[in-house]
This record gives sequence, C-alpha cells and structure tokens, in this order.
Amino acid sequence: VKKASISAIVITTLFYLCCSFFGYAAFGNDIPVGNLLTGFYKPFWLVDFANACIVLHLFGGYIASQYSHLLKKWAIQKYLKIDS
Repeated sequence: VKKASISAIVITTLFYLCCSFFGYAAFGNDIPVGNLLTGFYKPFWLVDFANACIVLHLFGGYIASQYSHLLKKWAIQKYLKIDS
C-alpha cells in the first residue's frame, strides 16, 4: 500500500506540474490566477463539461469506496469464515 500511495502522489504531482508548465507556456503572463479553467469564457460548454467531469469523478470515487468496503467484508466472511 505504501508503494501505491507514493506512486499515486508522484504521478499526481507530475500531472499538475505538466498542467502548470503547459498552461504557462500557452498563456505566458496572461495566465489566470488560481484555476486554469477560469481563464476560458468561451466556449461556456467546455468549462461546464469540465466541472461536471470533476463532480462525476468525485462521486465515482465515493461510490467505489463504498463497494470496496462491501467487497472486503464479503471476502472476510467467505474466506475466513468470520461473522461480522
């Protein structure tokens, strides 16, 4: 688990660094402060779609954590014969 956590942190950090470097390369000093997507006002649907994808991603992570808990509980009961 430790290796997976470290690799996830490294990959996420590299992804955000790439976003920041490419954003600065594309916009220079005119880059919007805070969030790269706030600098795009046209097309509106693209910003709305990106925000909807973020919500969907967070919701999917929450649902996956719930199913992971149920799967772990089922595996313990089936293979270790423990009632809980």
